[in-house]
Amino acid sequence: MANANQPVSRATKVVKMILKILLISFIGLIGYMIIDALISLSPRSVYCLSDNKCITVMNGKDDEIYFIPGKYTGEEIPSDDYVKVTNLDRDFASVVFTNDNILLIKIDDYSKVFQRSSHGLIKLYNDDKYYNDSLYIDFEGTKSLYKKGVHFINMNLKENYAWNLEGKLK
Repeated sequence: MANANQPVSRATKVVKMILKILLISFIGLIGYMIIDALISLSPRSVYCLSDNKCITVMNGKDDEIYFIPGKYTGEEIPSDDYVKVTNLDRDFASVVFTNDNILLIKIDDYSKVFQRSSHGLIKLYNDDKYYNDSLYIDFEGTKSLYKKGVHFINMNLKENYAWNLEGKLK
């Protein structure tokens, strides 16, 4: 009789072990999904001027940086009205707010840029650099400064801060 119970108890142990493995795997999968969801929320910074002119800078995958007009609160990269930059040679960028509510993104010439703006809300400064310089920049010898009255934000993307003539922005 002892021999008859032994296979049943061995089978019970195997079933219990399989259930434990499945339970641990399930808990591990749930934990992975939670961590992945938390990590996939793209870090972002929103910089605003005192008159509520704002830009959202959002990190994507593989050193992608997205510039989005306004205060963007969505979790996913927007499907329109953004500039995506990869291979950013320098850690600095600027945005100029034009009088007709267009954002001009100024970055170095060596970056790879993809622009999507069917509404024309965001453009690259360097696409028409000479024209934009004539409107927004004063050249004083080797220095160049934004003209008085130009609304702009300078950004240090690596250190995650921005400033303008009034000082550091929050």
